Amino acid sequence: MMKKRQFSKNPLHYVYALIWLSLFVAFAVYIFSGKMFLPDENGKISLVAILVGWVAEYLTQVGTGILVVLIGLYVAFKTATEKKV
Repeated sequence: MMKKRQFSKNPLHYVYALIWLSLFVAFAVYIFSGKMFLPDENGKISLVAILVGWVAEYLTQVGTGILVVLIGLYVAFKTATEKKV
């Protein structure tokens, strides 16, 4: 994978990569804790929670959390690198 990509010389790309990674990790913790699937004050469950719950039904909550972290790592890597010229 590193044959076609190199690390960026722009330091902001690393900051953006850390932001992306932290967002995905926070979402994975939110899934893993189970708080995502609890109803809100009005007794409603959001559509995103239903869709993530559908995936979590097949992959378990731990598997879904790991999958979200791996997607976050991929997005952070793509953000911190650029194509070789």
